[in-house]
Amino acid sequence: MQLNRSSEPQYGGWPKPAAKPAAKPAARLLAGRLLLSAMLILGWAVAHHAVASPAPAAAGNPLSNMLAAPAGGWITLSPSQQPQYLELPAQVEAVSQSTVSAQTSGRIVELPFDVNDLVPQGAVVVRFTDTEQQARLQQAQAAQNEAQVRQNELAKELARVQGIYAKQLVAKAALDVAQANFNAATARKAQADAAVKAAAEQLEQTVVRAPYSGILQQRLVELGELATPGKPLLVGLSLEHLRLSSQLGQQQLSAVRHSEQARILLSDDTSIELGKPAITIAPQANSASHSFLLRLQLPRADYAAYNLYPGSWARLQLQTGWRTVLQIPAAAVIWRGEVAMVWRKSAQGDTPQLQPVRLRQQGSGYELISGLAAGDVIAADALTQLQQQGAVTAQERR
Repeated sequence: MQLNRSSEPQYGGWPKPAAKPAAKPAARLLAGRLLLSAMLILGWAVAHHAVASPAPAAAGNPLSNMLAAPAGGWITLSPSQQPQYLELPAQVEAVSQSTVSAQTSGRIVELPFDVNDLVPQGAVVVRFTDTEQQARLQQAQAAQNEAQVRQNELAKELARVQGIYAKQLVAKAALDVAQANFNAATARKAQADAAVKAAAEQLEQTVVRAPYSGILQQRLVELGELATPGKPLLVGLSLEHLRLSSQLGQQQLSAVRHSEQARILLSDDTSIELGKPAITIAPQANSASHSFLLRLQLPRADYAAYNLYPGSWARLQLQTGWRTVLQIPAAAVIWRGEVAMVWRKSAQGDTPQLQPVRLRQQGSGYELISGLAAGDVIAADALTQLQQQGAVTAQERR
């Protein structure tokens, strides 16, 4: 039996199915609206997790007017002047760092502080035996008392001789002898006073006190050791007297010399404002790198609270001028992973569109790098605008 073959191409022995009729324009429009609605609903759900509530604007912050815009309102981007900073990697150095040495001999009997302890200024850090120094002081005080008694006696003798000489009952030589004896006693009294001061100083040197408030870094002696004059005892530094050291390129010399503002950027994205910096620039460049050594004296403060310690690195920013920027409040931005977008209103007043932008974090808001221009109008609250767009689409779908 012979089968009748169709003139149409065969697919597994069957005729090719008939092509589907082309979709009508109205159906295509309905499908597009449904797809857009699904995307908006999904974006609204993600926005609840991706968009953080904006922090309140600090006093004097240029973003304060933007962040204070009513929910669902619109803001017009306008340029503003912001300081331009030169950022340099800097090393923290201790200005007050010293090694305490012994000034007298004695055996160590007290070490109140250990390594890494905070030592207040004037606190006793080392104490020696003071038996010998006490004996010397007592001996000097006894000699001082003897000289005082002898001076008083000769003062009375001089007064008697002067009275007799006034009556012309004694020769001038006797008066001269009495005066010379009194002067010698006065000199011995001054010598005894100086000996007492020296003995008291020797006794004071048996107690070593902290020259400033700081951290004990090293303890070079132990209890019971014999100390001699000049022997190193302790090493310490002050965390209140610090400076920053960095290398400065010669093309930046002029701008840095006239810098009016400086700040330190910390690891937690906060900063320490330093005001007008106290900068010292070395007069000679490094012959290998052709850079200049820059030192910035930090104001006296407790920098341990900022985790700034000698030997650590910090980011130093020096103001070198001004620049024009466009700023956007945090509430106006929607993030999708690494992509930032804002709702932008066109000049014709059509439906706002999501506009991708490139941003840089600046305080509680963002600085615009690209994607918009001055005069563009954007939504002040992106989340509220997203909800409104979702409601409009739902109404159109109904």
